[in-house]
Amino acid sequence: MPAAAAKGTKVYAFLTFHVRTGRLAAFCDACAELLSASANDAGKLRIALHRELPWARSISNEEFILFMMEQTWASGTHLEEHTCSPHAVRFNEAILKQRMLVTEPSVSIFGEPLSSTQLAELGAEASAQEAAEATLHGEEV
Repeated sequence: MPAAAAKGTKVYAFLTFHVRTGRLAAFCDACAELLSASANDAGKLRIALHRELPWARSISNEEFILFMMEQTWASGTHLEEHTCSPHAVRFNEAILKQRMLVTEPSVSIFGEPLSSTQLAELGAEASAQEAAEATLHGEEV
C-alpha cells in the first residue's frame, strides 16, 4: 500500500511500559498530564491506559508494574502529529529523565481490525506461500 494511503487510514497504537515500582507515582502523574493535554488533539479517537490485572501481577516480576497505552487515531498523520506535540515530548522526556521504566517502551502500530473473510484470505495466502517454499526446498507438501 502506498505511504500516502496508509496515512489516511485509521491506526491503532499500543505501547507497553514496564514501570519501576518506586516510580509509579511519577509515571501516573506523567500519564494523567498526557491524557489531559491530548484531549483535543486532532484526529484522536481514543487514548486509554490499562494496568496489568492483579492475578497476572502475582506471576510477574515485582521490580515493575506493566501498563499498556492504547491509542486510536483517525490516520497515521494524526498519530505522527501527536508524537511531535509538546505534551507527548514532555511525557517522553519525563519518562527518560526520571528513569521511570525498567526497559525501553515497546510500541506497535496496527491497521483496522481484520474481518473473518480477511483472516481466511490471509491464511490462504500463508498456506500457499508455505507450500511454494516447501516445493522450492524439495519437501513433500
